[in-house]
Amino acid sequence: MDFRLTSEQLELQDTARRFATEQMRPVGREIEQSAQPLSHDWLHRYAEMGFLGINVATEYGGMGLGNLEALLVLEEFAKVSPAAAFPIFESSVGPVRAIEHFAGEALKRRVLPAVCRGDLIVAVAMSEPDAG
Repeated sequence: MDFRLTSEQLELQDTARRFATEQMRPVGREIEQSAQPLSHDWLHRYAEMGFLGINVATEYGGMGLGNLEALLVLEEFAKVSPAAAFPIFESSVGPVRAIEHFAGEALKRRVLPAVCRGDLIVAVAMSEPDAG
């Protein structure tokens, strides 16, 4: 089995790395120090760059790529700033995937495209019996 990344995956990884290191480093520091979320302007920029909903089906506004591609982008942003990486995680790994797989069609059509456009962030809250 060949575990090398394809040329398309390498290009996506490089694009994410350059964007994160050149543009998100100061933004990441700022939002981490201020404990404020990433601005809507930046979320829309992420969407324009194709960094939101990377592995969400195209019919719901995503890129329709695989989990590996999503994680390659997430990793490059997380190297620079976990706070700057959060929207990518939430739109590719977190609750968006649960909505895509388990929600009714009306909820999918309302929420998923909005997340992929950078208009909405979804998150999940969990609790366990006897813990929290």
